Amino acid sequence: MREGRAHVGAPEAPALREAQRQAQAQDPGRSQEGQETGAVLRLVAAGWGAEWRRVRDLLAQHTRSSMGHERAQALEPQADLEVVRHALIETRQARQALAVAGPPPWNIIPDVRSLLEHACVPGSVAEAAELASLPPLLEAAARLGAYGRSVSAEAPDLARALTGLPTLGPLADLLRRSLDPDGGVRDEASAALKRLRQKGRELRAQVIKRLESYFQGAAAEHIFQERYVTVRHGRYVLPIRSEAKARFKGIVHDRSQSGATLFVEPEGVVEANNDLVQVAREEEAEILRVLAALTDAVREQLPELERLVEDLGRLDCIFARAELADRMEATEPVVSDEHAARAFGARNPLLLAQQWEAPERPVVPMDIEVGEPTPLLVITGPNAGGKTVALKTLGLLCLMAQSGLHVPAREGARLPLLRAIFAIIGDDQSVAENLSTFSAFVKQLKEVLEQVDDRSLVLLDELGAGTDPDEGAALAQAALEALAERGALCVASTHLEPLKGFASSHPKARNASVEFDTERLAPTFRLVYDRPGQSYALQIGARLGLPSELIARAEGHRSTQRRQLEALLQRLEERDREEAAREAQLERREVESATRLARAESQLEAVRKQAAELAARSKSEAQRMLSEVRRTVNAEWDKLKKESRTREGLEQSRKRLVETARGLERAAEPEPPGTRPATAGDRVEVPHLGLKGDVLDVDGGTATVQAGAVTIKVPAQALRVVGRSGTTPHPALSPEGRGMKREGASASNPLPHRGRGPQFEVSGEAARRGLSRAEGAGSRSIPPEIHLIGRTTDEARDLLEKYLDDAFLAGLAKVRIIHGKGTGALRRAVEELLVSHPLVTSHRAGEGHEGGAGATVAMLGQS
Repeated sequence: MREGRAHVGAPEAPALREAQRQAQAQDPGRSQEGQETGAVLRLVAAGWGAEWRRVRDLLAQHTRSSMGHERAQALEPQADLEVVRHALIETRQARQALAVAGPPPWNIIPDVRSLLEHACVPGSVAEAAELASLPPLLEAAARLGAYGRSVSAEAPDLARALTGLPTLGPLADLLRRSLDPDGGVRDEASAALKRLRQKGRELRAQVIKRLESYFQGAAAEHIFQERYVTVRHGRYVLPIRSEAKARFKGIVHDRSQSGATLFVEPEGVVEANNDLVQVAREEEAEILRVLAALTDAVREQLPELERLVEDLGRLDCIFARAELADRMEATEPVVSDEHAARAFGARNPLLLAQQWEAPERPVVPMDIEVGEPTPLLVITGPNAGGKTVALKTLGLLCLMAQSGLHVPAREGARLPLLRAIFAIIGDDQSVAENLSTFSAFVKQLKEVLEQVDDRSLVLLDELGAGTDPDEGAALAQAALEALAERGALCVASTHLEPLKGFASSHPKARNASVEFDTERLAPTFRLVYDRPGQSYALQIGARLGLPSELIARAEGHRSTQRRQLEALLQRLEERDREEAAREAQLERREVESATRLARAESQLEAVRKQAAELAARSKSEAQRMLSEVRRTVNAEWDKLKKESRTREGLEQSRKRLVETARGLERAAEPEPPGTRPATAGDRVEVPHLGLKGDVLDVDGGTATVQAGAVTIKVPAQALRVVGRSGTTPHPALSPEGRGMKREGASASNPLPHRGRGPQFEVSGEAARRGLSRAEGAGSRSIPPEIHLIGRTTDEARDLLEKYLDDAFLAGLAKVRIIHGKGTGALRRAVEELLVSHPLVTSHRAGEGHEGGAGATVAMLGQS
């Protein structure tokens, strides 16, 4: 941005907008949703908060703009029920829009926020490149408005938001007329600029012509290193040999890197060069005035532009939520004040993301259920069995739902509206079982008990661990009772036996366990309710290779009562697995039956539809035939009258024709088709029309039949073959005839020309710019690229220096230098020359379609 220009009557930045910017500067982490509602769910997590950030990162990957990306990464779960429900509806409508019309036409959504911030400063002037980024943004708003109109039935709320985006047509037109997409100021930006540029082109041509006349002198061979005109420090000069300096009067402006060439401005063109420099300065001043006027135009629309940027970011984030939900095969949860969470078939979103990268590791869904009358859920079972995954999954699903995200679970998930989630999950704690781990746990538990209420969810991993098992179990039981008294929902995992008994006997607690396959000695990652789980430490130890003698000795140290209890639990597990297998088999059979029924109903509906279409086509054909026969009746009647037959004969002929027409009017429903498809030359019946005739042609599913004086087209399947006839198909209807007819072309309907590629034309402005310089340089044809591969660095420098001068004079604004990759020496030599060359304003490595690292693109202009 340029600043400091005096500006009379510039509008002051609105106080509200300034206050919002100051608030954001003081608290940059605040999301827009949080600013709107002020009610945000608190997440107090030890060792687990990073997982919610990773979910937001997944969401951000589906955004299309920097505004949407930032919104996704700053997304915060809301604690206002109406806000949450509205956000879930937005996601649902976006998914419906995606299903009907595909993704919105985002294309390019430039980030213009820095331009808008600078435009708030009175008297500031934007750069041309900044202003040129606005038309694509406004074009995107127009495209999105059209998309909104196309999905208004499926997504009415989103359609209103999309169609309400400000497009600011007059501003967009003004910017497009004044600026190139790359940020150049067009001649059409102002009449004065167009006049100055035309004058500059004329002066430039005169200067170049006068300079080229020096090449005609008798001593030119000994004076000039090469015969071309170039520019140094804004002055047009000639390259002369350094030893000829004394014989050539003029001003030395530069020398080559080798020192062998001097770039001299002859005395005879100094005044003309001065005039050219003056025009260039006036042109620069006019460009500054144009940019100031354009910046003022943007400043007048600042509130609308700020709203557009805000709305685009919000809509981008909404459609990102929809795309993420589709990819996760998520469903819309019901969020309510109900004090319970029920999510069947729930899958952890981060494990799903891992599955996308490694499909051979599918995520096992689990049923999660906790709430009144048992708000405490105690999960037990072996290590690595899924206890911690269950805690994390429930927490993430609640956060997603209150952020407007659909959740990866089966239809019908119900989640509570929470004010806070407290999670003590020991990912960041020491793996050693020592006092420091237990002390950290106690400190965190104290903070939870001080803040928890009846709108809280508490997740406790390995409850009671890190200290003496008896004391740890007693403390854990007291903590669970305190949480129940405060009305919180709590899910805790543990290995402690006393807590299993507590969950079985306490009226507000419930047992659950992660299932373990005793045959494979591996967890199944399913949650089983109302049954405590075993740790299976000895079985897992045996599986991992501990000596059998050691396992047997450990088994002997266990109490008889404990072994009996575990045997009972194992029998219960086996019975539950058998029941689950039977239920799964019944469910599969129900699904198969439903699938067969749906398939049969679909086939029946298809047959009915086909029959209805056939009947409709037959009736339509009957109507067409009736009209044709009526025309035949009239024609035959006129013919008979002309032949002067008796009145009796005329009446008989007329009766026969009328009877034919009446037969058509009595057309019946289609009868079953013949035993084989009709082909050309068959004698057939048309049962539903009461006619017989000969098949002239069959094209696709339609047959052309000659029935007496009438030719009709009917569905081929409606014909019944009764034999063969001697009728030869009409040449025009035969395959050969059709082929010949297609190959011809009438004057009124000529065949389309084939093989033509796309046609291109150069814009008038580009043509004018290119021709003006090219003509001034002697009408040389300069290609837009130079190949240096195979040259030495010295050869390449000389060739490139000459080429850049010619390209500039030919009016090329951009050239490509192809140097290859190789050892990189040629590329470095090219870059060194480009950095110091006065005609090169900037350069960059080639993009993929431009040759990549094997090419360099240079922008030309006067320094």
